[in-house]
Amino acid sequence: MPGIVSYGVYLPYYRIKFADIAEAWNKKEAKLPGEKTVPGVDETTLTMGRNAVINALQHANIQVNEIGAVYFCSNSSMIEGSLAQDIAIAADMNPNVTIADLHGSSRSFTMAIQMCLDALQLERIRYGVIIGSDILVGGVGTSIGEPASEYISAAGAGALILGSEGTIADFEAMTSYMTGLKDRWRDLNERFPRIGEGRFIRDYGYIDHVVKAGKALLGKIERPINDFQHIILQQPHAQWFQRALERLGVAKEAIKERLTAPGFLIGKFGDLGAACLPVALAEVLDNAQPDETILMISYGSGGADSLSWIVKPPILEKKERATPVEKFLKYKEYVNYTKMLRYNKVISQSG
Repeated sequence: MPGIVSYGVYLPYYRIKFADIAEAWNKKEAKLPGEKTVPGVDETTLTMGRNAVINALQHANIQVNEIGAVYFCSNSSMIEGSLAQDIAIAADMNPNVTIADLHGSSRSFTMAIQMCLDALQLERIRYGVIIGSDILVGGVGTSIGEPASEYISAAGAGALILGSEGTIADFEAMTSYMTGLKDRWRDLNERFPRIGEGRFIRDYGYIDHVVKAGKALLGKIERPINDFQHIILQQPHAQWFQRALERLGVAKEAIKERLTAPGFLIGKFGDLGAACLPVALAEVLDNAQPDETILMISYGSGGADSLSWIVKPPILEKKERATPVEKFLKYKEYVNYTKMLRYNKVISQSG
């Protein structure tokens, strides 16, 4: 049975508190708790993705020449060229490795998982690497309740290695749901994405798609949602996450616990885009035990994918080789609002 062989993450060293962003704009959110990552001035989706892959390879303890495919997923990477190819070269992989770049949606990470699983089931490859890496930059001055919020748009990367041998979590099932809704778009001349009205894209975009994809999976595997030990959802907004849990049928008394459980990232790192699910999954696997089940649902641009995983005993022996998410929670330095703008290249280094 194909599944997850290993994982790796990378989160930038720099952080900014939500309250410091609010203070810069004299906004009422000045006491808002939480913080987000800020990329270093020389960090890119490529460098972060490469670091996540190196950590995943170390965790897997496999030879790099055993990798048969590399999938790079992002909302914010270069417009032309292949970062999957660049990562394959940077990691010294074979020149005959399959490469693919998926852009334009945070959902691209789960789309790549499906592509990799198909290649594994056809025995075309032995192992595949999937990278989600993003540097999201919200519109300058946007408030916490607005789309493309400057508060939560963040940076980070996560990588999974999938294979059929030595898995720490086996793939169980997958379902998808999509419509023609476009809630986020940008052309080549625009610095920041344009996003639809907040309540509309919350209810008819994120919540509607996540719930329908999730309920389709629950019906397919005939398991109630409250039987899952771990639930990971795309996290563009903390309140949206909570409402989606309610609509999926999570017991009300359990929702508060889910909001503090491993895998809930938005108050710790911000919105990581295509990196959200691999980093959240890594934090769950850092703490998971054999036979526990994981529900994971992505969302992006009018589409959602829902997957279920079953944790396997090899996770116990592999944990000591993992670079835990907790390390990145502790290893940090705070920057002020002006530095955040500079590091995100909103203003020039000399400005």
